[in-house]
Amino acid sequence: MPRLAAFPTDCTISFDGEPVPARSGEPLAAALLAAGRAVVSRSAKYHRPRGAFCLAGSCGTCLVRADGLPNRRACRTPCAEGLAAETQNAFPDARHDALGVLDRLTPHGLDHHHLATWSALANRAAVAISRRLAGLGRLPSAPAAAAAAARAPVPEERFDALVVGAGPAGLAAAEALAEGGRRVLLAEQEPAAGGRLRCRLGLAGDPEPAWVDRVLSRVRASGGEVALGTTALGLWHDGGAPIAALAADGPPPRLRLARAGRIVLCAGGYPQPLAIPGGDRPGVFGGRGLAAALAEHGVLPGAEIAVVGAGQEADGLGAAFARAGLRVERADGVEGGRVLGHARVRALELPDRRIRCDTIAVAAPPAPAAEFARELGAEVALDAAAGAFAVRVAATGATSVPGLFAAGEVTGAMGAAQAAAAGRRAGEAARG
Repeated sequence: MPRLAAFPTDCTISFDGEPVPARSGEPLAAALLAAGRAVVSRSAKYHRPRGAFCLAGSCGTCLVRADGLPNRRACRTPCAEGLAAETQNAFPDARHDALGVLDRLTPHGLDHHHLATWSALANRAAVAISRRLAGLGRLPSAPAAAAAAARAPVPEERFDALVVGAGPAGLAAAEALAEGGRRVLLAEQEPAAGGRLRCRLGLAGDPEPAWVDRVLSRVRASGGEVALGTTALGLWHDGGAPIAALAADGPPPRLRLARAGRIVLCAGGYPQPLAIPGGDRPGVFGGRGLAAALAEHGVLPGAEIAVVGAGQEADGLGAAFARAGLRVERADGVEGGRVLGHARVRALELPDRRIRCDTIAVAAPPAPAAEFARELGAEVALDAAAGAFAVRVAATGATSVPGLFAAGEVTGAMGAAQAAAAGRRAGEAARG
């Protein structure tokens, strides 16, 4: 699975001792996908093959050991010359895991709570063996360099407003706040701002790519900060203005505490896997993450792709993959279907047809990332389209908690243009 010619590699990493060409700074998951390494890890209990799914740091299917540190997300680990990564929880490696026989021997599942309970001695032996077979990684090879820094006191930082998420909604909110003279901390867990705009689908009404850079410049010019590679860990009240715990990727990684008079939550949502047999197999991806890997690193995930979902975004994803030379087929839904294949997708079998493919891109609405709003006590409601709870907001973006606003897909499914408009309203309301 090659790359587009316009994206040459410039460094070499190793994965399970084998050299892999890569681009400096790109996610390890992208380099492995471009090199044809679909299987990245194994599940903890059944040792089922696992590959990257979301490509955005919101799931745990691409955990690897990198430079001696366990359980690092391959989609959040940047490539650099000499990076050494390896699969974990597998013997000898994830592609040829001898323990994968567990998956084939237990097609109907394994009740470990009643494993070998007919004998106390047999049960103790079974438990001891299962503990050695399961688990997630081994302890670091050496003490982490940032361990001492992580234990050091963390000074509190103050801002007029905190915007969580730098997708269309977060960017528009930050822009409105900066225009009002507010000092804004714009925190985004990805290494680049833009959210779904990074897919470069060019959908009708989407903001122009240059708008992203203009917003970032405006925030900085107003005395604010753009914190890329910074994940919000939690929001809470401690008697004063809300305070946020943030984890900055580094180097070195560090913890930040930010207090802000206003918080605008634009955290977007989480891509949802296919809830059908085989939907967890390598080769099934969140559509946005896959499109971003194509747009930013030229990664061609396969030769034949099935785009699952309906609507403008699914249309745009299909068109982007077709322009890259992939054979594209569409499926509005997968109810009653299943994914064929073991270590790699071979086909998507639906009740009325079979789609031959080596890649599946899921273009369904994401599940709103509403957990931060719930931490602060904001009201949520079931979003039937996403099958998850979304934050309830007024027309201004205000939530039921004073000082907390929300906009974009954290409040329900919507297009990028709609999210940007909602973010603008929330930013204007938050600046007072």
